[in-house]
Amino acid sequence: MDILHSPVVEQAIRLAAMAHKSQKRKASGIPYISHPMSVCLILTKAGFHDEDILAAAVLHDVVEDTNLTIEQLTEHFSEEVIQYVSEMTEQKETTEGEKRNWRERKQDHIEVMQQATLGARAIELADKLHNLEAMLFDLRSEDINEFWKHFGASPTEIFQYYRSMIDAAGQSDQQLETLVHNCNARLDELKKYLP
Repeated sequence: MDILHSPVVEQAIRLAAMAHKSQKRKASGIPYISHPMSVCLILTKAGFHDEDILAAAVLHDVVEDTNLTIEQLTEHFSEEVIQYVSEMTEQKETTEGEKRNWRERKQDHIEVMQQATLGARAIELADKLHNLEAMLFDLRSEDINEFWKHFGASPTEIFQYYRSMIDAAGQSDQQLETLVHNCNARLDELKKYLP
């Protein structure tokens, strides 16, 4: 009999829910935990059932956006989960603790994805797909000019970043084709909303 849920994924859900509990999504203001849970759901629909990939999907923003550290995660999760989360984590600050430029951070992360494991690239594509779906959902109900003010870069820069990241993460792997196709379709829709 197939096991439909794992303690590893449950542990990840509980930890992420607590870590993100006071955070909201940029444009919609809904609880942030909806995002990593949606990324996990997208992955299962795309045929990814490995518990380490799903746990890392749920945890993919905790190191980048909360007080949790990679070291703390190692107390609870396998090396694979830690590797995927590490590959998904952007370096937001310099070694001196200064905030890094948006463009530099994104370019560095694209380069990481070009060399990343299949699991991390799948999570990255599911992350981008959910972000694109959420953006389109919000754009249909919000003033376009107001919507774009939520971001730290211009609409054109955001569009170009998504295109580059989808290309980097989705490079020539048959297992990722469905995710890449869906990301590109949503990105084409988003293009209609560029000012």
